[in-house]
Amino acid sequence: MTTPPGQQPQGLERALGLTALTIFGIGDILGTGVYGLMGRIAGMTGTAAWVSCVIAGITASLTGLTYAELASRYPKAGGAAHFCHMVYDNAFVTFFVTFFVGLSGVFSTATGARIIGNYALALFPDAPPIARDHLVPFVFVFLLGAIAMRGIVLSSAANAVCTVIEVSGLLLIIALGARFIGSVNYLDFASAAAPYQGTPAALLAVSGASLAFYAFIGFEDLANLSEEVVHPERNVPLGICLSVVATILVYCLVALVAVSVMAPAALGESQSPLIDVVRKAAPGFPLWIYTVIPVFAAFNTALLNLLMTSRLLYGMSRRGLGVLPPLLSYVHPVWRTPVVGVGVAATVICVLLLCFRDIKTLASGTSTLLLAVFILLHIALIRIKRNPAAPRAAFPVPLAIPVLGVASCAGLLMRQDTTALRAAAVLGLAALVVYAVQRIIHGKSGRTRDGDARRPPRD
Repeated sequence: MTTPPGQQPQGLERALGLTALTIFGIGDILGTGVYGLMGRIAGMTGTAAWVSCVIAGITASLTGLTYAELASRYPKAGGAAHFCHMVYDNAFVTFFVTFFVGLSGVFSTATGARIIGNYALALFPDAPPIARDHLVPFVFVFLLGAIAMRGIVLSSAANAVCTVIEVSGLLLIIALGARFIGSVNYLDFASAAAPYQGTPAALLAVSGASLAFYAFIGFEDLANLSEEVVHPERNVPLGICLSVVATILVYCLVALVAVSVMAPAALGESQSPLIDVVRKAAPGFPLWIYTVIPVFAAFNTALLNLLMTSRLLYGMSRRGLGVLPPLLSYVHPVWRTPVVGVGVAATVICVLLLCFRDIKTLASGTSTLLLAVFILLHIALIRIKRNPAAPRAAFPVPLAIPVLGVASCAGLLMRQDTTALRAAAVLGLAALVVYAVQRIIHGKSGRTRDGDARRPPRD
């Protein structure tokens, strides 16, 4: 969209302070995953499930700190794709990162829509399947899109309410099971479910961490909100760090309580492990509460992923790469939101809901490829730290952080299961095809014409 003469381009509204941004991060990371993942982690690692949470938290912290410094150097919408675009100056790398970060957002939102459909109609067993599979999820996506389009302030308010409910549910589990803490040996890997017994403890811990790691991903969403944050070079890094630290503490406490109340093998077999923990720790407690909380958790995570995806589309459509059409950078003159980006993201989510009843396999493949994206980001920070012409960092971290980040992400990547790796290979091939098509359409020029930030020279 061209700007009329004499007028400044319409940008996004800077309305988020440090508190609101940290709440965004906590609400995003404390999603629905913990309610199902904790049982699988315990079944894999025994009473040492907390060790996997710590390893995953450390890996997430290293990646979060890398995001923090890069965000302080390049505080623009686009997140990982923007960072890689500025550092690597390579059209394929930028496309690869944009493609898979965007996919992670739409898959996560579509999964949230499925969860909402299942929970919303749980009390109506005679409801037609079309209502559960299509009607309720589509209405949910429409509501999310309306909130995301209306403004970041409304989105922040909805996030705050959902985050309070999410955190309260997990803190309640911790409180109800606190009296059981100390009743078991918290380094007993041998108490894992039968398929994992006999596996070396170190391998079990890393395998559990590779599963737990995806419960911590959320800092990408914060980086994509940079253009809607007050003093982003300071508040985005601090928001990332505070939200990751808070969620590590909560996850470790939940893990300790879960394996104290129930045997790890039983947790691994449970379809609703944390609800079973509450049932055993506090008989008579109204369990309907834990059919409501996942609805708010799914809503919150889906909203934040839709916001992230739309800001990714907005940020990268302005880069002049020919990867995304400029129309996606349109900002509503009153609401100050990227309404076209929101609309496109919501449409893709609806298409996914129509085409796939179960997208978990594709989502796991995308999550696996996100580890490759994080490795690229750590390497980007190493490169930029060696370049004296790079923009100054308002939040510098030691060089050891990205170096250790590469090693930790590579370690988790090697422990991914075969299903996830197979799905990642299929999606990687799809990315190559899409990239080849867009290069044919837009030509071979991969150079950018950024006017909003100066690229450091190649080192």
